[in-house]
Amino acid sequence: MSADMKLLLKLFKCFLITWCIYSINALSSFRTASYSTKTPYFWVNDEKENIALDSETWFEHEDKTCQVVHLNAVLRHGARFPSLKWIKRMTVLHKKLTENGVDEQFPFLKTWTNPFPEESDKIIAELGQQEHEMLGERFAHRFNLLFDEDMDSIRIVTSSKQRSYASSLAFYTGLSQTVLGEVDKTKEPIVNDIEMRFHDNCVHFKETVDKNKSATSEYSKFKYGPEVAAIAKKLTDVLHLPEKAAVTPDDLNTIHQLCAFEEALAEGGSEWCQFLDKESLEVIQYMNDLKQYWKKMYGHEISSAMSCPLLNQMFTTLDKVIQANNADEDYEVAVFGFGHAETLAPLYAALGLYNDEPQLKADNFQLHRNRKFRSSRVLPFSANFAVALYQCDSGEDVEDYIEYVVRFYANEKMVDIPACGQKVCSYKKVREFYKNYVDDCKFHQMCRNPEPKGSNKHVEL
Repeated sequence: MSADMKLLLKLFKCFLITWCIYSINALSSFRTASYSTKTPYFWVNDEKENIALDSETWFEHEDKTCQVVHLNAVLRHGARFPSLKWIKRMTVLHKKLTENGVDEQFPFLKTWTNPFPEESDKIIAELGQQEHEMLGERFAHRFNLLFDEDMDSIRIVTSSKQRSYASSLAFYTGLSQTVLGEVDKTKEPIVNDIEMRFHDNCVHFKETVDKNKSATSEYSKFKYGPEVAAIAKKLTDVLHLPEKAAVTPDDLNTIHQLCAFEEALAEGGSEWCQFLDKESLEVIQYMNDLKQYWKKMYGHEISSAMSCPLLNQMFTTLDKVIQANNADEDYEVAVFGFGHAETLAPLYAALGLYNDEPQLKADNFQLHRNRKFRSSRVLPFSANFAVALYQCDSGEDVEDYIEYVVRFYANEKMVDIPACGQKVCSYKKVREFYKNYVDDCKFHQMCRNPEPKGSNKHVEL
């Protein structure tokens, strides 16, 4: 064998070893990996968690027994199909790879066809309905006595989008089945886009943030920066693509979407996941987190401010519950709202949750490897936030001993409340902390809307 042939054989063996290591790392990480806001809920939350009946109904606090009297929750819709934009990008990427011979290395590309028809654009998937039915069951276990006392006093609110409306029905199916032993089909969700889809009803946000690329410049800088370029170059080399067809940042995002959606929704999982190793996933997730952070969270004041109709509903409802409870009158035991990532992210920012210091930027990726705001864990499909109001008393018949406290739950786990830095905080202190959002909510004025819009009374299919 000639020296040149020996060298070629050695290089080929080296390539095989390198690619095997690359593939093993990718395949072993995809299930535990995070796919930004396209992460199924039970990929990052324990599906088999043992939830004791009424585990959150009572607790002891400062020598007082506290019992829940109201629950106010906001939930993102369940897992859905990709948007039309991404469905088209998936097909275009597949064509690019096959036209450049990548299917010779990866035979699955020869037979792959896009499993997502264009008409499935953002429609809720069966998995998404399952997520919400299970969440309904889990909330019913945690706060069983609250619902058992009065299922009729539950309000269900939803955005006008099909995925949110369907999620609300699935959630209530799980809740009522668990509490009553049978599904209650009499509850009719209320459609209110000012509360559940305020971002779509705020002109100022649309013009200055949503449709303004400079508003997410940190995302753009990172997208076309050295970290993304490095993983794009690595994958380009692995796929043996010519320079004219090199992997782009948009290609990486498309593969990321393909992996997430196929793994979650397509039968047999996704072979596209093998193109993303652990470091690639970390970089792509940070890129997407920058976009979420600067558009929907802490990048611009209007992003959090426009959530005030939702915060106003929450706290005015809690005010009414306390007033009615003190007067021994009937009140709503729970309000469940169903919206979007664009509903929860601004709400979290207004509440002061997941606020990283310093801010997430294009040039501090390494600093934020362990950041608080990681969209896959904060805003997965079916993400949820709840405020639980508790009445606490010492058992003595003295009015001064009665106190109301709250707990915050994010994705079913208690989180510290910014108003007091603890997991239990007096309602008065929390109410005072957020009073500007509640008592001075001039939504249409701050959004520079031409005229107030009423809540949509239809479901947009």
